[in-house]
Amino acid sequence: MPIIPFRQAEFMALLEGGASLREILSGRRNGKRIRSGMHTRGAFEKYCAENPEWGMRAKTLVVTNGLAAQKRKGAGRSEQPTCKRGHSLVDAYLHTSPEGWVMRNCRTCHQMRINNIKPLPPAKLLQVKTMLLAKKPIAEITGQHLRGKKRPVIVNSTLLYNARKADPAFDLFVKQHVAESSSRAQKLRWSLRRAHEATQRQRDQANDYHTIRAMIPPGVPDADEIVSRIFEDMLSGALNRNDVAKRVRFYVQEREKAFPTKYRKFGDSLLVSLDEQLFDDGGATRGDMVTRGLWD
Repeated sequence: MPIIPFRQAEFMALLEGGASLREILSGRRNGKRIRSGMHTRGAFEKYCAENPEWGMRAKTLVVTNGLAAQKRKGAGRSEQPTCKRGHSLVDAYLHTSPEGWVMRNCRTCHQMRINNIKPLPPAKLLQVKTMLLAKKPIAEITGQHLRGKKRPVIVNSTLLYNARKADPAFDLFVKQHVAESSSRAQKLRWSLRRAHEATQRQRDQANDYHTIRAMIPPGVPDADEIVSRIFEDMLSGALNRNDVAKRVRFYVQEREKAFPTKYRKFGDSLLVSLDEQLFDDGGATRGDMVTRGLWD
C-alpha cells in the first residue's frame, strides 16, 4: 500500500465537516473511504505539538466532533427496537449507570444467561477450587464488594450457580468447603457490629461531654467534676439523658455546698483566713486559736 503524505488542509476540512478523529485515522466515514495521510493518534499529537496554532484549532474540533458522535451513537441505540440478538426491548430492564446513562437490558437474553447450565472451563474450575480450599468465601469468588472495596470477579454468581447445577461433584465440593463459612461470616459480622457500636458509644460520650460542659456556667470551678458526676448518674440509671439540661443547676449547687468558695460548709458566715490578725495591737492570728485558747 503506498504511503500517502499528510495533507493538513484535507485533514482540517474533514474535521470542519464533522468527522471524528477515529473516522479520519481509520480512513472510513459513513461507509466511504477518506484519506488524509494521518493514520495514528501519536502522529497527530506530534504534528499538533510542532504546529501549535493548527493543533489548537484541530484539537478543539476533535473534542466537538467526538461529543457529537457519542450523542448520535447513544441516540441510535436508545431507539433500537431489538437487542443485538433480535429480541424485543419493549419490556427491557431499565437501570441508570453511575455516569447517569439510562441502560436497557434485554429480558430474554437475561433469562437465557440464567438457563445456560454448563460446567466451568477447566482453568476457572481449578481457580475456584483452589480458593475454596484456602477457605475463601463465595462472596470473594463472585467479586462482591467488601465494606465498599471492589474485588475482582473470578466467576459471576450466575455462572457459578449454573456450573453447580451442571456438575453434581463440583456442587458437593462447594457445599463441603462452605459449610463453616456461614459461622465465620456471622462471627465477623458481629465483631464488626460490636466494634462499630463501641466506636459510636465513644463518639456519643465525647459529644455528651462537650454538650454538658457547655451547659455549666463558665465561672463555676471544677466543671469537669460536675460533668463526671452527671455521667455517673447517667450510667447508673439515676439520671435520664433527656433530663440533663434541667438538672445541671442542681449538680452545680450540690458541688458548691460540698466545696464552698465563699461560705462555710455549715452556717452562712463568710470564710476568713487563719492568718488574719485578731487585734490591731497584738500579734495573735486566727490560726493561733485553733491550737490554743485566748488566755493561754
